[in-house]
Amino acid sequence: MPATTRRRVFRLTAVLLVLLVSGCASHEATSTPASGGSTATGTPTPTATPMTAAELGWITAVTKLHTKIDKSFRAGITMTRAKMNEFKDALQLCARELRRIGSPGNRLQSVYVTVQKACRTYDKGARCFATAAKVSDAAGGTMAGTAAARTQARSLTCGFAAQGDGSNLLTDAEAKAEAIKAQFP
Repeated sequence: MPATTRRRVFRLTAVLLVLLVSGCASHEATSTPASGGSTATGTPTPTATPMTAAELGWITAVTKLHTKIDKSFRAGITMTRAKMNEFKDALQLCARELRRIGSPGNRLQSVYVTVQKACRTYDKGARCFATAAKVSDAAGGTMAGTAAARTQARSLTCGFAAQGDGSNLLTDAEAKAEAIKAQFP
């Protein structure tokens, strides 16, 4: 770096430091009492409220939903058209159930956002399984080397990937919910 550039950077840094110090010097420092303590006048400060029954119920509903969706994919799989449609229905359950249970409130908003993302991922997988079912015969077969066979292979790969990704997102949401529960016993 040339010497003139270094001097400019040094001057700019010095000016910024002066502005920062002068801006902070004009404010009085205020002390904030620790959470759960008391103020100088002796009145207690509010403590964190425990999780409500509705919040706990919402977390339980999400956990049950995750278990129910994953259970559909654990059984022995003979990939028939009916099975592809069963997988589609299982993945579509996420968005329907989330609409039913609604938003959990502000405290669990980050968890809700992750669950919404999981449901969108599952919806994509449901569309993939629906496409695979459309190009398959009742036994789940297609004619080898045809466009239908390629579409089915791509769609099944997409469906299973979305199922795995959605399940991972629900696992993340459950972990976030547990962390929040631990903060508010």
